[in-house]
Amino acid sequence: MRWIILMRAVTVGGTGKLSMRELRQALEKDGAEAVATYIQSGNLVLTLDEPDPRAVEARIGALVEAQFGIRPGVMAFAPEAIDAALDGTPGPEPDEPQHMYMLFFTGTPNADVAARLEEFCTQGEEVMLGATCLYLHAPDGLGRSKLGRKVEKALGCPATARNLNSVRKVREMV
Repeated sequence: MRWIILMRAVTVGGTGKLSMRELRQALEKDGAEAVATYIQSGNLVLTLDEPDPRAVEARIGALVEAQFGIRPGVMAFAPEAIDAALDGTPGPEPDEPQHMYMLFFTGTPNADVAARLEEFCTQGEEVMLGATCLYLHAPDGLGRSKLGRKVEKALGCPATARNLNSVRKVREMV
């Protein structure tokens, strides 16, 4: 089965540093096939003979911990789930897709997450809850948004953010 893997807290340097080349090699040695990565932030596409996304997450998380000594959050999605998230993107095509964020989650979010976050929206920011992600339009970028640090608490479950450009690119890799 083909999987899209989104890892949390994987960075180019500092805490959570993880070489995508070394990760690809470790996954292939562990039985994954056709492993590809996109940029140095934990975006992977791979094939594993495993139909359960939670089992995929556990397997990859354990492998990363054993091989690299860190345990980032791992979220596994079938391509169809990413398609549904892309199809559900609110509003017209944004002028700057890099400022439309999709915060993916695998748990059950608080139903009132959008209402909880609306009070923190500034500078034209908007939030909307979808089936597998929270959409956040942040025209000034997520780093400058007051929402960034409040999203996960409001969701009530772990999440990882990708901008619309990145999500589209990872989906194309499938």
